[in-house]
Amino acid sequence: MNTFVKYIQNFFALFLLLMVVRQLIPNGRLKKYIYFFTELVFVIGILQPFFSLFGDDADLLDKIRYETFTENLSEASRDVSRMEFLQNDYYRKEYEDAAALDVLSTADGYLDPFGLAGKRASVELTENYEVKKIVLTVEEKEEDDTEGMFVEQGKAQGSKVVLDGLKQKLMQYYGVEEEQIQISYGGER
Repeated sequence: MNTFVKYIQNFFALFLLLMVVRQLIPNGRLKKYIYFFTELVFVIGILQPFFSLFGDDADLLDKIRYETFTENLSEASRDVSRMEFLQNDYYRKEYEDAAALDVLSTADGYLDPFGLAGKRASVELTENYEVKKIVLTVEEKEEDDTEGMFVEQGKAQGSKVVLDGLKQKLMQYYGVEEEQIQISYGGER
C-alpha cells in the first residue's frame, strides 16, 4: 500500500510539473513539439511501474553504469595514446623552455652583484626529463643597470672566477656534472 501511495504522489507531482511547464511556454511554432514531449514524459511516468515488471531497475542502472564506464575507459585510453604521442616532443620542448628561463633567473640572481647578466640559456633534457646539457651565455650589464659595491670587485676577480662560481651553483642546483654545463662570456667559451 505504501508503494501505491508513493506512486500516486509521484504521478501527481509529475503531472503538476508538466502542466506548469506547458503554461510557461509562449505561443509559437515550437508549442506543439513541447506539448508532444510533455505528453510523452507523462505517459512514461504512468507506465513506469509496468516497466519494472520486465526487469529490475537496479540491473538496468548497473548496465547503464557499466556501459558509461567502458565508454569513459576507452576515451581515456585514446587520450593517453594521444598524450604519449604528443608528449615525446611537445612537452619536452615546453619543459626545456621553462628550465632555460629558470637557469637565466638563477644566473641573474648570482651574477647581479658582479655587474653581469645572463644573455640567453638553453637546456636539453633526456627522454626521462632529466637535465642533459645546459648552455648559458653571460655578458656585462648595461652601465645604467650596474649598481652595487661588488661590481668592481667582480670585474677585478675576473670573469673566469665568477663564471666558475656560477657553474658550481648550477651543478648543485640541477644535480648535473661539470661537463653538462657550458657557460660562455660574451659569446666566448
